[in-house]
Amino acid sequence: MAKQSSLKIELRHIRTDIVPLLVLANLGVLIATLVTGLVIYYAVGMSLIVALLFGSMVSATDPISVLSIFKEVAVEERLSVLVEGESLLNDGTAVALFQILLASAVGAGVGLVWGAGQFLLSVVGGALLGLALGYFVSTLTKKSTMHRVEITLTTILAYGTFLLARHLHLSGVIAAVSAGLVIGNVAAKTGMSARTLTALRSFWEYASFIINSLVFLLIGLEVRLGGVLRGACQRL
Repeated sequence: MAKQSSLKIELRHIRTDIVPLLVLANLGVLIATLVTGLVIYYAVGMSLIVALLFGSMVSATDPISVLSIFKEVAVEERLSVLVEGESLLNDGTAVALFQILLASAVGAGVGLVWGAGQFLLSVVGGALLGLALGYFVSTLTKKSTMHRVEITLTTILAYGTFLLARHLHLSGVIAAVSAGLVIGNVAAKTGMSARTLTALRSFWEYASFIINSLVFLLIGLEVRLGGVLRGACQRL
């Protein structure tokens, strides 16, 4: 999903709005996590660290519905870029924050300074790894004229970058997003034909649709309405 979105965003838009994007994706996620955690802490009564852990899980918003509406009403391009760009970056922030809070919740003795250092290492390291691998694959696409081969390379890049980043204890989401940005802004403009670019975007758009559908289907299968209703009745 992140890969498909990052292919469409141009770096010039990112450079223009880098400050609001970073503020929304980092400070915004931290504030959302804190507010949500405090509300859960006082309303439900669970421990603060567990409440904050829950807050980090739900703080990264998914703009699929919002972006669909944007396409229908033809909103200003900058607003669409801010919403979609922030959603790409906030996933990595939320995952890194979740991992730090989880380590604290299980009693790993995580301090504030250590947590902040790990957060920066995870995000910055993941971005650098994604940029490097994205540039490497971009050079490979220049040597190929078969669109199926180039689509396969981007697929390997997406999942390979994520897995390698996780192995190195970096942000896999940020790494995949960075790699996608390079492919969409370097390989797409210097190493791909119009036919390949059309096929590539169609492939990743369909892959994104399938993955999103499966995610929401699996969430629905996991929810037990009986348990939810019993819990609500007990609270009342």
